[in-house]
Amino acid sequence: MALFNPRAFAGIFLAGIFLNFFLTTSSPAESTQPAVAIKEPKVGDKIGKYARKHLNIELLWAELEASFRATRKFRVLSRNEEVMSEIREEQKFSQSDLAKGDAAATGEMANAHYLILPKVQNFKFYRSATRLPNFDSKYRRQDSGLLHLTAQMVDTTSGQVVTTFDLTSKFATKPKIVNSKGGVPSNTWFTKMAKDVAAQLADQFVDAVYPMKVIKRTRRNQIIINRGKDGGLKIGQVYDVFFAGEELIDPDTGQSLGSGEEFVGKIQIVRINPKVSYAKIVSEVDPENAPIGVGDIIRKPQ
Repeated sequence: MALFNPRAFAGIFLAGIFLNFFLTTSSPAESTQPAVAIKEPKVGDKIGKYARKHLNIELLWAELEASFRATRKFRVLSRNEEVMSEIREEQKFSQSDLAKGDAAATGEMANAHYLILPKVQNFKFYRSATRLPNFDSKYRRQDSGLLHLTAQMVDTTSGQVVTTFDLTSKFATKPKIVNSKGGVPSNTWFTKMAKDVAAQLADQFVDAVYPMKVIKRTRRNQIIINRGKDGGLKIGQVYDVFFAGEELIDPDTGQSLGSGEEFVGKIQIVRINPKVSYAKIVSEVDPENAPIGVGDIIRKPQ
């Protein structure tokens, strides 16, 4: 029979405590990140019955949440009823005699700082086929699709609709000669459109919460930007640069209207690192008196 080793037992016990702490404690960076909740996408009245059969809302919803997680700038909170129900069940279990004390605590689900309200405004997903002349069973077939989504960004602390994003993705396959004209496009095309609009939403949302800014101007007049590989940038892209002026206040309501912005020049992305990107100056409106400098805001050309 093996003898009991107090030192080994103590080591295992302490390792268990450390592991439990590691798994259940969030890092400071994660705890300070804004929390975002994406509601289930609604379907507009213009979407017909045929199109609705091929509109996978669950997949679209999952892609929207995944795109926000991929930015690593937000905590994504689930608003899926099935997920919420499972969480509540776990919380009930924590209050039972079977729980060890490390189950989910009741009332500790976080509130979202921002709420995303998506709505499918237009959706097309169809296959067209034209009979070839002089052939009884040959068709020229082509698949096409369109996914148009709008998404309201709501500040939950004030209830204010901050902005509305407009997102569109579409596809059209090359025509090919086939023996039949029936069927519908492959579901992979819908997945691609869902991923595309989700990526668009995440990029635009990041720009709304964390505007791209100049963090340094090098001695060789290169511009360093606070965006890396997760910022949706591409080498060769050209951006407008603005100087952020004083805050503008509505004299009637006293509400902030944002800051006044003055166009100061254009830059072009030349290198993308994991956390920052480099750009060259394409043009400056007034390089002597108002050069592109630290803190200037970078936006896509309108």
